[in-house]
Amino acid sequence: MVNVEQILDQAVAEGYLTPLAATEGPAHSAGFLGFLDLVTSWDVPEGAIAVDLGTGGGVPGLVLSTLTPWRWVLVDRGQRRVTFLQWAVRQLGLEDRVEVRLADAVDAGRGVLRGTASLVTARSFAAPGPTVECAGPLLAEQGVLVVSEPPDDMGCRWPADGLAAVGLRDLGGWTIDDRPGSPGYRAMVRSATCPDRFPRRFARQVADPLF
Repeated sequence: MVNVEQILDQAVAEGYLTPLAATEGPAHSAGFLGFLDLVTSWDVPEGAIAVDLGTGGGVPGLVLSTLTPWRWVLVDRGQRRVTFLQWAVRQLGLEDRVEVRLADAVDAGRGVLRGTASLVTARSFAAPGPTVECAGPLLAEQGVLVVSEPPDDMGCRWPADGLAAVGLRDLGGWTIDDRPGSPGYRAMVRSATCPDRFPRRFARQVADPLF
């Protein structure tokens, strides 16, 4: 059986990751779990669902599926990427709890995944407004959204009123370490039900972003 580092190397060969992203992928993906330090009372139900939006070459969703016991749904709208991820899941022996879904994030948020995810992750998915609009509807009660952040901008891109529009509340941010340029992350928790009108079609989100 192959390991996740070999999978990421293959993602580079296929053009889904840069060599740097593959090298840093395991550590960067593990950094998403820093949200657990912010939600010590997080009640993860048995069979909890985690959703990764725009998984691409496997960072962070595929890597995180090897580090956690949860059921993962890896969402990507590209057929070639989905085919690659399905192969990767088989190679890693994760078929029993990792599903790869060919879907647009808007359709995912309006489908059977709506309101089911205890955790949603997003790395370089979209601008802040569209990211929370696509992720918020997926979250179950007290579910958490974790996004990757430019370290120098943490806290500046997520206004409270914009988050509240989709039922989210900011939990705070962190970095892997204190070195300049260290990868950053931010977590938001579902604190209210997301209105039925979200997510809007992506063209509408871009033309009239939440923030």
